[in-house]
This record gives sequence, structure tokens and C-alpha cells, in this order.
Amino acid sequence: MNEASPLHLLADALPQIIWTAQADGARIWFNQRWFDYSGLSMEDSLGHGWRSVIHPDDSLRASRAWAQACASGEPCETEYRLRRTDGIYRWMLGRALPQRDAAGQVTQWLGTLTDIDELKQAAEHLEKDFALTRIASRIAHFGGWTIELPERVLTWSDENCLIHDMPPGYQPTLEEGIDYFFPEDRPLVRRLVDACAQHGTPYEFVLPKLTAKGRRIWVRSVGEAVRDPDGKIVRLRGAFQDITEQKEAEARTLALETQLRTTLESITDGFCLMDKDWRFVFLNSQAERMLRRAEGELLGKNLWQEFSAIVGTYIEHEYRAAVAEQRSTRLEAFYRPLKTWFVFNVYPTEAGTAVYFQDITQRRAEQAQLRLLETAVSRLNDIVIVAKVRPGKPDPEIVFVNNAFVRLTGYSRQEAIGKSPNFLWGPKSEGAEVEQIRTAVRSWAPLRTEVVNYTKDGKERWVEIDITPIANASGKFTHWVAVERDVTERKQQQQEILRLNAGLEERVLLRTIQLATANKELESFAYSVSHDLRSPLNTIHGFSKLLAKIDAKNISNKGKHYLARIGAGVEQMGELIEGLLTLAHMSREQLKSEPVDLSAMARLIEQDHREREPQRQVQVQVFIQDGMGAHGDPRLLQAVLQNLFANAWKFTSKKPLARIEMGSGLDADGAPLFFVRDNGAGFDMAFTHKLFGTFERLHSPGDFAGTGIGLATVKRIIERHGGRVWAESRVDEGASFYFTLSRQAAGVI
Repeated sequence: MNEASPLHLLADALPQIIWTAQADGARIWFNQRWFDYSGLSMEDSLGHGWRSVIHPDDSLRASRAWAQACASGEPCETEYRLRRTDGIYRWMLGRALPQRDAAGQVTQWLGTLTDIDELKQAAEHLEKDFALTRIASRIAHFGGWTIELPERVLTWSDENCLIHDMPPGYQPTLEEGIDYFFPEDRPLVRRLVDACAQHGTPYEFVLPKLTAKGRRIWVRSVGEAVRDPDGKIVRLRGAFQDITEQKEAEARTLALETQLRTTLESITDGFCLMDKDWRFVFLNSQAERMLRRAEGELLGKNLWQEFSAIVGTYIEHEYRAAVAEQRSTRLEAFYRPLKTWFVFNVYPTEAGTAVYFQDITQRRAEQAQLRLLETAVSRLNDIVIVAKVRPGKPDPEIVFVNNAFVRLTGYSRQEAIGKSPNFLWGPKSEGAEVEQIRTAVRSWAPLRTEVVNYTKDGKERWVEIDITPIANASGKFTHWVAVERDVTERKQQQQEILRLNAGLEERVLLRTIQLATANKELESFAYSVSHDLRSPLNTIHGFSKLLAKIDAKNISNKGKHYLARIGAGVEQMGELIEGLLTLAHMSREQLKSEPVDLSAMARLIEQDHREREPQRQVQVQVFIQDGMGAHGDPRLLQAVLQNLFANAWKFTSKKPLARIEMGSGLDADGAPLFFVRDNGAGFDMAFTHKLFGTFERLHSPGDFAGTGIGLATVKRIIERHGGRVWAESRVDEGASFYFTLSRQAAGVI
């Protein structure tokens, strides 16, 4: 054959020896495996030349079996030994299948040779050492069995009987023997036994069984076929080994391994194991997360190849030194590719190296911040003391003081650390403040107080002290922090102020009495002046009217105009005097406090305005909220509403549709407030500071009449009721007047 066919190429790749022969049995082709094994050439192997490598003891038997197959045209299977190229004979299982044409005539044969030398040697060894095996089987819980064919008679060894909790000599049937397996496993066992009995296929399996006493055991079963000299399978033989203890040990080991794995997966440290060649054999999830690798990505890979950035560094040197010297080591290092600080704990083992590691990047940053904070605290001008709790002792122990402490007290750090902070107290440290501090320490409560401390040279210094308890991560208080500020100068100033205040209070009291007397005299004077002015005004008003009536014919039109102007001026002056009288009266009158229905009062005032101006041409809409009430002086509160409604009525007079509203709500502090709102002329908020002043007016008399007394009166009354009044407005968009009363006076009925 000059050129290999695809089929021949495929045959060359198979592990068995493949051959083909003519119908008479003469070989016409072998695959490459034959030449590798036998060392013969193709020329030496063709025809019957291949028989030269058959063992002399097997040659006749093999030739007869092959001749019989060629004569009958039936498949052939036989065992014989073939000489290998190194002169060693190995057992082979030869199989041949006839290839037929359309008429059913054998045209050629296809055969295989399979190396079964190990199996044959094992069988021979089993035969030779059967007696020794029986002894060993008792120790290893090993029991033998045979199945005689074709009757399929099962025989158990005594040890096999004991394994199944049966007395020695017990001989079950094959089905009874199989029934010791669990129902779900019996079909598999039958298939394996049948395959071994029919084709000689050896088997091995591990399955659970139930003994005669109901014990669950695990057995390893091995079975193989035994052939007669003609190659016919005459029996099966094998063994059971009770491996229950081994399986239980495996289960315990697995449980321990699972527990260990679970433990390693649950810890917050990264953990990895490496073999002696620095290959990763285990990493927990935390390690993979910290190293930013996918699950299983590093398994089997070399440390120095995967993390080449540490090669030649301090990390590699310490790792290798620890392994070489078989000592554990701990090191901190910065791994630049991950921009992370790690602390590594390296533990060499017989099998390799175990490493626990943590990401300490944040901790190092916190330590740096702590050092910065310590530096900053040390440079503060205020004294800072940190003291830790001493179990069983009432006072804490100083563990830190800053530079200000040393500078202001005169004590060095060495003199302060280890002592209680109360070593700074002295004769004038007040009992009340000291007891406050001790109570706070006992109850773990923060406190701010002032106390007298003493410097090293005995000087008294007043300090304002803030003490705060500090808890650890579990919430347990472990330390106190005290910040002390020297307030000696302030205390001295306070004492001086108290001394000055004592004299000032006397002067203020005297001045108050003088002012009260002066105000009373001023109010009396204003009342008297206002009262005395009314008489001449009435005279002027009366005579001007009389003149206009008696001598009207002799008075020119200009004169009549002047008389009208005199009358208007007198009326305005009268209103001013009336306003002054009212304002003076409001200021000196004793307040009454009783329930006042503001809603009803507002409706009466509205009705009064409507009756006084029936000729008003514009349409007026008035909305008054129900249920508004207060406690106060009814007459004074009525004056408030009268003035506010009068303003609204007046300043909406030029609107075709006037709208006046009174209601209530809450101010920003949640206190009740009341308002009177209109859509009248409004005013410029830039002049709101003049709004409640006496005689102040924001509109000309030609536009709207008035004296400028009304809103001043409103302000005086509201302030006497403990409230305040203000206004909001836009020009030509109306105005809103708000007022509050004291919380005791305000209310809703």
C-alpha cells in the first residue's frame, strides 16, 4: 500500500493493534501500533509471518482457535502472549470479526489485539496468594466471592458472610446477594455482573449495602471473569471490602474540610495556600476580592509570575527567607499595581506556605489622620486632657496632655500622665462644681462647667471645662476627653460687671421712677392741653359758622372759601386733639383681661361703616372669619379693629369693587396671628418704618383724609397686650396688617 487511506490513519491513532486478513486468515495489513510493539516489518508480518512472535506455549492453541474461526466464519476471541520488541511477552486479548459480501460470504477479517497483561498477572497473583488474602481479608474486612457459570451459583467466603452480618458458611443465591444492595443500585449491579459473565468485562464500584442486621455499610466490589484454557468464561470471581470506616473517615474529613473552608471563607482576612513551587492551591473569597481576581483565576498559577511587581522587592525577600528558615514572619508593604497597603502574615508549612493578609490602606490613612490630629491638638491654645477609665477606681487616669497643658499649668507630661485630672484642684475648687464633675464621671454624662484649677506654682486659674466620654467600637465607654479654656480674665470681668451692675440697677431704678413720674406728668399735660385746646377751637368754629350765616350776603366768594377752609382746619384740628386724647388715654388706662369675640366685634364695625356711608357708590365685599377670639381689654381691642377697618374702608374707596378680609393664622413661631387685608391703594414698603409713627402719613390729605394717629394707637394697644403689629403692601395692590397678642391673650373660640 503506497498511500495511507483516512481509515488507516485513524487506525494508526488508536491505542490497540489493528489488523486485516484475507478470508483464509492470511494477514494483509497491520496498523502502526503493531510495528511499534513487535518490531517486525510489514513484509515479515504479512501472511502468517506474524505468528513468529506468539509465545511457544500459546502458539498451538491460538492457531487452532483461528483455524476454527476461519472454517466456521464466526467471530473469534482468544488470549495469548506476544513478544514485545524488547523480548518481553505480554498477554493479549485477540478478537476477530468476519466481513461479508452481499451473498454472505466472508471476504476478509478485521481484528484487534488488546494488552491485558496487568489483568492476567493480577489474576495469577490472586490465585497464588489466595491463602494469604484470606488472612489479610479478615484484617482489612475483605471477603471473596465466586459465581459459577453457567448455573450462576454464588459462593461467599466466611469473611464475606461476616461483613454481611451472616454466619460463616452462609451461601445466598445470586439474587439474594444482589438484594443486599439498595433497590436503586441493583439494576447497575446486575448489568455489571451480566457484562462480566457474557463478555469478560471486569468491573469495580463502591456502593452502600444493608446487612442482615439492618446496618448500612459501604463496600468496594471488584469482579472479573475466569476463563478455561479454551478462553471460555467459566466463572466470575471477585471480592467485597467493607470500607465503612474509610467512608466515615472521608465524611469526617470532608466535614472538617467544609468547616475549615467555611471558616476561611467567613473571615475578614485574605487567606491563601501555596505549594512548594509557589503555586496557589487555595484562596478564600476575601483574598480573591482584595487581589481583584475572579473566582478560581489564580489556582495552579505561580505567585511570582502573577504578581511580578513584587519580584526583587522586600516582599519576595521576606517570603523566601521565611520559607528557607521555616519561620513565620509579618510584614507591611505597599502593592503599587493595586494602590493598596497590605499586612502579610507568612507561615511556612511542610507542604508549602500559608499566608493571611489584610488591606490596611484605610487604617494607615486613619493613622496618618490621627497623627495629624494629634499634632493639631498639641498646638491648640486650649488645654486638652485624655484620661482612661481605671477599673475599680472612681477617677480616670491621664494618658495624654497637649502642649497647652504644659505651657499653662507648668507641669510636664511626665508629671501629669498616670495621675487623676483632679490633681489640678485646690482649696478654692468649688464643691458644687467638683461634685458636678464627679457625678458626670459616674454616670458617663457629658458636662460643661467652670472650676478653679491650680498651676504648678500655686496660681489660681478659672477654667471652662468640657468633658465628654468616649466609647470603643462595641459601645463601651473607655476614655474621657476634657477641653479646658482659661477664663480667668473673663471671670474677673464678670465680677467687675456684677459690681457695676449692682450700682447700675440702683441708678436705673431711680431713673425709672423719675421717667414714670415724667411720663405721667407728660400724659396729664397732653390731656390737659388737648382738653384746653378744644374750647378756643369750638369758639373759632362756632363764630365762623355764625359769620357765614348772618353776613353771607356781604361776604365775597373768596371770603366764603376762606371760611370753609377755616371750618375744615378746625375739624382737622379737632380730630387731632381727639386722637391725642385717645392715645394718652390708651397709654395710662388700666388693662382689663376678659374673653373677646373678635369675629363679632369686626362684624359690628363693618355694619357701622356701611350705615355711616350709605351713599358710597362702590361695591364692598367683606369677609370675616368665624370663631376668632382673644383675651384682652374689649374696648382697646375694639379700637384696634376700628382703626384697621377704617383704614381699609378709606383706602378702598376708589376701587370699583372693594374687598376687605379679616382672618387668623400662625406666625413663624407657631403663635396665633390676626390680619386685616384689603385691595386698596396700598403703599411703598420703603416707608414702612414711618407707618406706625404719631402724625405720620404716607398719602396726601387731598387723596385720603386722616390725622396719622390711628395706626400709632393700634401699635400702642397691641404692645400693651404683649404682641406686635406689622404690615405688608404693594402700591395699588392693597395692604395687609398683621398683629399678634401674647400667647395667653390669643385664642380661637
